[in-house]
Amino acid sequence: MATLPDANVKSATRVLELLEFFAEHRRPMSTADVVNELGYPQSSSTVLLQTLMRLRYLDYDRKSRKYFPTVRVALLGSWITENLYSERSLSKIVNDLHARTSATVILGLQNDIYVQYINVCQTPQRRSQLKWYLKPGSLRPLARSSVGKAVLSSKPDAELIYLLRRINASETRPENRVSEADLLEEMDRIRETGYSLTTGTVNPQAGVVACLIPSHPQQPVMALGIGAENAELLRNKDRYLHLLREALEPFC
Repeated sequence: MATLPDANVKSATRVLELLEFFAEHRRPMSTADVVNELGYPQSSSTVLLQTLMRLRYLDYDRKSRKYFPTVRVALLGSWITENLYSERSLSKIVNDLHARTSATVILGLQNDIYVQYINVCQTPQRRSQLKWYLKPGSLRPLARSSVGKAVLSSKPDAELIYLLRRINASETRPENRVSEADLLEEMDRIRETGYSLTTGTVNPQAGVVACLIPSHPQQPVMALGIGAENAELLRNKDRYLHLLREALEPFC
């Protein structure tokens, strides 16, 4: 099979990074914003933005000299959400939970031996108070984060052990390695109770309660979590858990 030239791969990567950048900040961006935030060369940024504008994936405001995604971007993946989540979109659920709790809301899925946060709703105050800045695309330990553990709970024990051995082999800090017995015991508890809870395991000041999202055979397993400062999370755990279960009920 022929391989793509590195330049083509880099260009494709930059297109996706740019769209994720808009999704995170949700406002018009100038060429300078892209250069400063994503670290692309000025010339490459200009060509990328103008190409997407010509293809009508971006609009350009000549007065402000800023770009913004068009509805064409939203329509690219709308058929996936419509087929899988006809009653409510996951993006709307994330936003609704954030509005009702003011807490950090996280949607994640497995990416090899990590969990990747594909949608995050978090106020700037939370970021500064806890020094806990989460952005879409962030990777976290699959076997130590709450969202990761919720995802793992869907897997058979043999696969869990295989994954854990790979995870532990890649872990440079011995104290972060997880024993097979401890993981299997926790998986049994998560399957029985229907949720995962961690406090201070990834961020010393914060924790997350997470639930597995009923999966569709054509999509990777995902989990939804609500995170907050440790004491706040424990104080509101039952309420957060009720809201998560209520939000995911249409998918059951």
